[in-house]
Order: sequence, then C-alpha cells, then structure tokens
Amino acid sequence: MTCIIDKKTGKVAPWTALQTGAYSLLDTAAEFTEEGHWYALDGQVLPSVTTILKAEGFIDSRWFDEWSREKGSMVHLATHYDDMGELDEESLDPVIIPYVEAWRRFKKESGFDVSSSEVPMASKTYRFAGKPDTIGEFPGGRIKRAAVELHDDGTYRLITYEGRQDQNVFLAALACYQWKRNNLKGA
Repeated sequence: MTCIIDKKTGKVAPWTALQTGAYSLLDTAAEFTEEGHWYALDGQVLPSVTTILKAEGFIDSRWFDEWSREKGSMVHLATHYDDMGELDEESLDPVIIPYVEAWRRFKKESGFDVSSSEVPMASKTYRFAGKPDTIGEFPGGRIKRAAVELHDDGTYRLITYEGRQDQNVFLAALACYQWKRNNLKGA
C-alpha cells in the first residue's frame, strides 16, 4: 500500500493531516514552475494545497521566520537528493546534516521504501495541485499517510493519519476557496 509522507523540520501542526489528506487525492502529473511557485494541468493554473490551507486559515504563517523557511527548504532538497541517490554530502551546510541523518534513520528503522520524492501532481477531479514530499511503502503496507518530524539532534518522530475526515475537511476548504475566488472581489 502506498504511503504519503510529509517531512517537517519543526513540530508537526494539526493541519498536516489535512495536507496529507489532500495529497492522497492527487492522481496525475502536473506542470510546476519554481519561479512564482505555481502549478498547471492542461494549461490551467491550479491552486496549491498550501495556498488553499493558508487562504482558509488553517496555516498561520506568521510564526514562520525566514530562517525556518530556508532551513526547511534545504532539508527537503537534501533528503530528496538523498532519496534519489544524488546527494553531495560535502556540499551540505552542517546545520542540515542532523536532519538528513534523522531521515536516513527513519527509513532504516521503519523499512520505508521511497518510490518518488517531490513530484508535482494534480487532481483531475478537484482541480488543485501539490508536491508530496515523499511517496513510498512501509513493509506490510500498514500506513497510508504520515508526517515525520526531523530533529536537529538526528532523531525523528513518526505521526500517522488515518481519518478520512481529513480529505473531507480539505475538500470543504477547497470549496470555500473556490467560492471566494468566484464570488468575492479581491479574493
């Protein structure tokens, strides 16, 4: 059974359940443009999971400082290259190394096998997009969605999500987001 994992370099927030629920609805490849951070499917620009959750008040980004964002991006990039077998360890900032070690420890101890990493995807049905951090499988296929907190001491914490309500809440947020865009000026 396929599992979607979201990597976090800070404490996992409750909205991560909605994020992984949304990612589980993605079913096709999407175009992604790094500059501007936008997604498209069949030439139509689509809102991202994060954009929707922020717009509907689930993510409060006031608590994210520039260093936290940058560190998170560097950790995601380093673990992505590690998953693909392309990581140049000598190029890593020493601050990032413990997070990569935590990710490696998680994979080794859990048996998680990565099949894809940071691949832009979209939902044909619901018309939104995102980039799941990692997709793969656990031995025995026991987990469908999870977050992994990666800590600066090389440890990790696995948080699993099972509730179908996560998808439903995300779809409700998407419906509100789309309604506002279609009916309110400036939204």
